[in-house]
Amino acid sequence: MNQQGCSLPSQSSQRQRIFWSWVDQQLRNMATDSLEQALDLMMQAHLQAGWNQRTSRRRGHRNGYYIRELTTPHGRLRLRVPRPRQGRFETTAIFDRYQRRIADVSRILRHAYLLGASTRGTAELGEQIFGGSLSHQTISRLMRRLDKRLAQRCSQPIAPIYPVVYIDGMHVDMRGSDRKVMLVCGQRVDGVLDVLGFCFSTGEQCTELLVDLRRRGLEAVRLFVSDESAAIRCALEQVYPLVSWQHCTFHRLSRLRATIGATSYRDRMVAEAACVFRCPSFEAALDVAASWRARWRPIAPWGTEQFLEGLRDSLRFYELPMGWWKRVRTNNPLERLIRTLRQRLRPMGCFYDEPAVERAVFGQLLRWHKIKLT
Repeated sequence: MNQQGCSLPSQSSQRQRIFWSWVDQQLRNMATDSLEQALDLMMQAHLQAGWNQRTSRRRGHRNGYYIRELTTPHGRLRLRVPRPRQGRFETTAIFDRYQRRIADVSRILRHAYLLGASTRGTAELGEQIFGGSLSHQTISRLMRRLDKRLAQRCSQPIAPIYPVVYIDGMHVDMRGSDRKVMLVCGQRVDGVLDVLGFCFSTGEQCTELLVDLRRRGLEAVRLFVSDESAAIRCALEQVYPLVSWQHCTFHRLSRLRATIGATSYRDRMVAEAACVFRCPSFEAALDVAASWRARWRPIAPWGTEQFLEGLRDSLRFYELPMGWWKRVRTNNPLERLIRTLRQRLRPMGCFYDEPAVERAVFGQLLRWHKIKLT
C-alpha cells in the first residue's frame, strides 16, 4: 500500500506531462497549418491565379518555398513560406520582414523584465515558455523600444500644477562605477505624485535637471522638499532662488538620534523634539523649540544645538495651507517610491551602461503610471 501510494502520484504526474505535451504539439501543428494556409491564400491573391491556373490576369509564377522560424505564444513554429519567381511577396499581414517574434511575444518578454528579472533570467524564462533559444542581448534590444518614449518624455511640456516638489536620489550598480539616479517628483493638489524627471550623476548633482524642468514649464512651485544634501540645496538656490526649501523633518530627527548616541534619554529627547513639528502654527513651533532647548541643553548641549541649527528650514511647511502640512513635512512620498524602485532594480543585477539603467528606471515608472506621457 505504501509503495503503491508513493508510486501513483509519480505515474499520474508523468501521464499528465505526456498528455499536455501532446496537446501543446497539436496546438503548434494547428497554428502552423493555419498560417501556411493563410500564406498560400495570400500568394494566390498576389499572383491572381491558383495552382497551374492559366488566366489573363496572372501576374507571375511560384518559385517554391523557404523555411521561416517564427516565435509565437504557441511556441516556435517552422513555416513554409511561398515565394514568387519575380517581384516581392508581402507578408506584413502576418509578420514583417526579418521578424522573428510576433509583437505579443516581445511584449511579454518586456513585461517580464520590468517585473524585476535580469536580462539573462528573462531570456531563460522566454526559452521555457516559447522554446528555442534567447540571449540576454535580445532582451536588451527589446528594451530599446522605450528610447522613443523616453525622448518624448524629455521634450514634453510640464503643466504648472505642482505646488510641492520632492527631490532625492538612489544608488544603482553600473559596470565600472557606482552612479546615482536623481528623481524629481511633483505632487498635485489632489495628492497624486508624478515623476517629472530623473538624471544620472556621480553625487547628488541635479542643476541641469532642474534647469531642464524649468525650461519645460515647471513653475508655480511653492515648496521644494529634500534632505540636507548640499548639492541639492545649491542647485535650488541657482535655479529656483525665490522658492522656499523644506528640510525633511525625518532626516533632522534621525540626525539628532545619531548625534545623541545610545543613551538612556535618547528616545525621550527625540520624541519631545518631534513635537516641534506638530504645533498648530509657526509661532507655536518656535515656542515649543525654545522650551525644548531650555530643558535638554544642560544634558546634551551638542545634540541640542545641532538640532536647532537651521530649524526654520524644517518649518517651511507652515507657509502652505494646513491640509498640506502632514504631506510636506518629510520627503517620505518620494522615499517610498525609491524603496519600491530599488526592490525592482536590485534583482536585475549590475547594469552595463547608463542607457540600460535609464530604460529600466523609465520602464518601471511608466508601468506604475508615475510618468505622464501626452
